Amino acid sequence: MKKVWPYILSVSLFVYLIIVFTFVSAKLREVKCEELQVVVDATEENAFVDETDIVEMIKRGYGDLKGREIVTIDKDSIERLLVKNAVIKSAQVYYSLDGSFHVEIMQRKPVLRIMAGGGYYVDEEGKIMPLSRRYSPRVMVATGNVSKKFACDGLYPFVKTLQRDELWNALIEQIVVEKGNEVVLIPKVGNFRIVLGTLENVDEKLENLRLFLQEGIVLKGWNVYKEINLKFKNQVVCVKR
Repeated sequence: MKKVWPYILSVSLFVYLIIVFTFVSAKLREVKCEELQVVVDATEENAFVDETDIVEMIKRGYGDLKGREIVTIDKDSIERLLVKNAVIKSAQVYYSLDGSFHVEIMQRKPVLRIMAGGGYYVDEEGKIMPLSRRYSPRVMVATGNVSKKFACDGLYPFVKTLQRDELWNALIEQIVVEKGNEVVLIPKVGNFRIVLGTLENVDEKLENLRLFLQEGIVLKGWNVYKEINLKFKNQVVCVKR
């Protein structure tokens, strides 16, 4: 009997699950969509779409959900429809037995704006996303001779480096890309240019800049120089006004 008992329990559990599943399936077929509940992860720094936009997207691409049987609505199809929008990172769609159809949206987050080639953003994953007519987030700006490849493969990791450092994140507001993908930084304070050159050995260049700012600029003032050049190894070459 001891050997048979686990088998009986397993079969009983299996039968029970089938009954429950059948009951739930029958109930779901009776449930119709009563309302569409949309949640968008919008913040002051990220407001490309709102709940109204999402509802309109679903209506245009899939029709009105209200009144439809819940089980006939293709959740995966709606998710695919929504993520086709260039500012949407992910969409999670599900329903509940009270007839509510839930849509949760996560937007893409830009970290860099490129003012070249018509203009576009690079998002937090290093991918290109378009500008928006309704919203312009405050992010680092890059101007000059910027290719999309350099924007994603060069500037994106560089900007992430700047963002991780409290000093650079507070100080630098613009990147100018010159011939040969050489980079010039424009600070928020002072009236001077910071010439980095290429992004090779950029950590070393930034550390040299940090030391110079602490020991040079702080003592002499922010308006003594018009250019700080870090292109040369282990050197900081300055041009006075």
